[in-house]
Amino acid sequence: MHVDDRLANVRSAYDTVAESYARLLPDASFEAPADRGMIEAFAGYVKEENAGPVLDAGCGAGRMTGLLSRLGVDVSGIDVSAGMVEVARRTNPGLRFEVAELRALPYPDMHLGGVFAWYSVIHLAPGDLPGVFAEFFRVLRPGGYAMISFQVGDGPRHIARAYGHDVSLDAQLFPPATVIERLTNAGFTMVAQMSREPGPREKSPQAVILAQRPARH
Repeated sequence: MHVDDRLANVRSAYDTVAESYARLLPDASFEAPADRGMIEAFAGYVKEENAGPVLDAGCGAGRMTGLLSRLGVDVSGIDVSAGMVEVARRTNPGLRFEVAELRALPYPDMHLGGVFAWYSVIHLAPGDLPGVFAEFFRVLRPGGYAMISFQVGDGPRHIARAYGHDVSLDAQLFPPATVIERLTNAGFTMVAQMSREPGPREKSPQAVILAQRPARH
């Protein structure tokens, strides 16, 4: 499937489920303790380095944007789904959200201290990762951090029903080694990684990777 067709499917599906998604997953309390630990580590690194503002890239209804804000991070969100952005603005007053794509972030070079991509790369084809990770690298300041989470596996999984609605989109599972290789090729260095077994409502193992754009010497 062409990248623009895939993007249109993702946009349509999440516009459809936006209100139901926000009702069923209103906050970050559904995240596993190991996931929360990685999120808190990301926030800690960004704040310790005084790295700068953070982008929640693929923010959905803004539940993780809100968590990062409560952790003391200067954060804003973007999502390809206008429906999700509308919900995010309503449920997170005071935070900034706009409609944008991962492959074309609306920021100048070296503007951000962190890019937080919480399960937003799962709707990318493997061939899309290099360009998106290069875009993450572009907008990060030297010393800035990127966090990527995804389901572990190899190949696509079609989703026909989500959050009580009929939809049609694919979710891509990635081997952690592939994601690490693509991040390294984009210029990142690895800081930490976590893999865990699936939880009660999950069908596959989960992984989180924390990477850094190297600081100037």
